Amino acid sequence: MSIHRVRLLAAAMLLALALAGCSRNDTSGLSDQPSAAPERSTSAAARGAPGAEPTAKPAGDVAPVSLQQSTPIPQSAQQGLDAEEQIVANVYDRAAPAVVRITTGQGLGSGYLIDKDGHIITNNHVIADSQNGQVRVAFTGLFETVGQVVGADADADVAVVKVDQLPQDVAPVELGDSSQIRVGQRTIAIGNPLGQDRTVTTGIVSALGRTITEGDGQQGPAFSIGGAIQTDAAINPGNSGGPLLDSGGRVIGMNTVILSQSGTSSGIGFAVPVNLIKKVATALIEQGHYDHPYLGVGLKTVTTLDAQQNNLPSAGVLIESNQDGPVAQAGLKGQAVLTAINGTPMTSEEDVITFLELNSKPGDTVTLTLVGSDGKQHDLQVQLGSRPRAENGQ
Repeated sequence: MSIHRVRLLAAAMLLALALAGCSRNDTSGLSDQPSAAPERSTSAAARGAPGAEPTAKPAGDVAPVSLQQSTPIPQSAQQGLDAEEQIVANVYDRAAPAVVRITTGQGLGSGYLIDKDGHIITNNHVIADSQNGQVRVAFTGLFETVGQVVGADADADVAVVKVDQLPQDVAPVELGDSSQIRVGQRTIAIGNPLGQDRTVTTGIVSALGRTITEGDGQQGPAFSIGGAIQTDAAINPGNSGGPLLDSGGRVIGMNTVILSQSGTSSGIGFAVPVNLIKKVATALIEQGHYDHPYLGVGLKTVTTLDAQQNNLPSAGVLIESNQDGPVAQAGLKGQAVLTAINGTPMTSEEDVITFLELNSKPGDTVTLTLVGSDGKQHDLQVQLGSRPRAENGQ
């Protein structure tokens, strides 16, 4: 082999090494030790999914890359976080101290401080197993105290816990306005997934106006929580009761349930909207209970094709009045197609549930725009009742 070819081969080898260095990270600082096992989580965030102990993957036998072979770090990155990272870091710094770990005799979940009086919002299913209404509440560091449940609502899956002591300088979270959020905007979740305290995950608002079904219809009525926010931010058992925040650090919802075949995050999580939480929490603090508005009807979404195939007069939401329910008392017997409430178009069951939950209360009179079997449209005035409660089936 000629000297010229040897030099070319050596140059090619050096180039290959340099390119390999561009695609590898320095792993010399990674640990191959598993993380400490968390407390066992029996939160209903995955609806009964058992807690699991996460383990850290070993770093593997990967040699560190020389800085001389790596792509130089941009000057802007050397100076600090980029704009996107800075937003998340700022929200975490502001909100994380107000996020607590809540444990009962059987489970673990999250919660967040909403005022200086010591009121903490969490899910009803997080505190459901508490003894005498008492739970353990842990803030950052070693500060832990006993909290007393002052009220809970199974229908909205909201509970309020009060503590008499707070750490110094902890600031309550700021509650936002869930009616102003849009699909695609950033979401930031903070909680205690699988016992890992104050973990932050990020994502986007994947959808709005979802429903979360409560109750199985066997041991009591099955109702839905209206206006739920869907997000792809990672949510796991233990996140239940923790805040879902926007880029300004304002709470827009409370992480409550995930849709998953494995019991852990698959990118479809749901949060109770903060506007409903405000209504429920205020009533729980002041009265100890919350009454949900009630039409007393069965609901079924009807598309244009459904209407054609089933000889229905219109697309909309097919309603069937329950005996002695508010709609029946207002004069509707049997079925009709609902197209609007108070002038707001209704195109799905979710629309009806969300509108009533977020815009009305028992005793309010609403105007239903109905299409009867004769194809004629008319308005029906209905005074809303109080919905039977899921926890007792009344």
